[in-house]
Amino acid sequence: MIKLTVHESVEAALQKAFPRPASSAKRALAKYISVVEAMLFEALQRGQTPEQRKLGLYSISLDQLANKGGQIGPKKIRVHKWLTDNDWDIVQTVVKGTKFSGQNSQVKLTALVTIQNSLQVPLQSLSAATTDEEIDAYLSGDDVSNMALFDHLYPEYKLQWREDKLRDLFDWVPVDVASLKAYVYWLETESNLIHGPKKDLALRQALTILGVASVTKGYYLQRKKPSPFGRMYYEGTSVQNVNKELRRAMLGNCHEYDIRSSVVAWKMGYARSFMAASGLGEDLKTSFPATSLYLEDKKDFMATTQHFVFLKGSPVPKDLRPKLLKQAFTAISFGARQTAKGWLDAMGNWTNPALVEILQNSDDRARFLADDTVKLFIKEQNALDDYLYA
Repeated sequence: MIKLTVHESVEAALQKAFPRPASSAKRALAKYISVVEAMLFEALQRGQTPEQRKLGLYSISLDQLANKGGQIGPKKIRVHKWLTDNDWDIVQTVVKGTKFSGQNSQVKLTALVTIQNSLQVPLQSLSAATTDEEIDAYLSGDDVSNMALFDHLYPEYKLQWREDKLRDLFDWVPVDVASLKAYVYWLETESNLIHGPKKDLALRQALTILGVASVTKGYYLQRKKPSPFGRMYYEGTSVQNVNKELRRAMLGNCHEYDIRSSVVAWKMGYARSFMAASGLGEDLKTSFPATSLYLEDKKDFMATTQHFVFLKGSPVPKDLRPKLLKQAFTAISFGARQTAKGWLDAMGNWTNPALVEILQNSDDRARFLADDTVKLFIKEQNALDDYLYA
């Protein structure tokens, strides 16, 4: 969790401006600080860019901060506005976002506040630990912080909701705590290939899971976010969005089945009903020649595509080309955009389409999208998508 300590002069100034009722300034500032803490926590859970990490910036919505940060005085002045207008702000805007563009603002903490991050293990602490008990103590955290983390992530449990309602909201995932602690220790003391923002994010995610598991006696709760198309997603940290090493450590002794290669086959299972509804006859190979070839002779399909996409001057290493093509066709089967234009996400970060991220060389990508077999594959996948999601 995030704990902010604000200089006493801020409360004194607020108390002087709003002396009545006697404790109104204290309560209003406490509420405002709790909102800032929650927003900084969420910003760190999403991850920081290298620039944000270097400059100490956080991506938050100033509109939400102003609305949720509370009011004070008979005229119900927003606490955020009063602090900003009177030079007592604890967050300073560096790059202002707009609610119309969907951008969050980039802010940094002022000199009036200090931050303590309980989801961060000092490297010196782990390096200096000489026994398993000392290492375990550093990684387990304290009961108060873990309970505060749990209450922040799952406020529904304070409301004493029915168990069936809670099951509708969350999936309980068993956590191999010993394995996950070993992963954190390795990440902090031995890993060489993961560093910077990626390492920070992985560490925060791992410690979040450990903190929750300490409260639930070995389980992590994933908040459900069902897709209208039938797929189950989850909000926040989950087995879906952590890196592979963290996922393996979290789940422990288990097996991972990659369904990405089967999505094309799954969609083809609906091809006959699509053909019947469209009056296309019964010959699958006639109606879906590219997809049929992909499924029946994938090796030849990929080799042929690779030959026409990656020409002699391509900067992509030869051993990487089959992997990129596999990712590209998988992305297409999941509905990836063919456009090369990116967009700004809700956090104000630039996001490129999947195919742009996979085939980063523009010439290779252009040849891929211009290939007759690829175009036919895309057309067939789009036809199945339209039928399945109609």
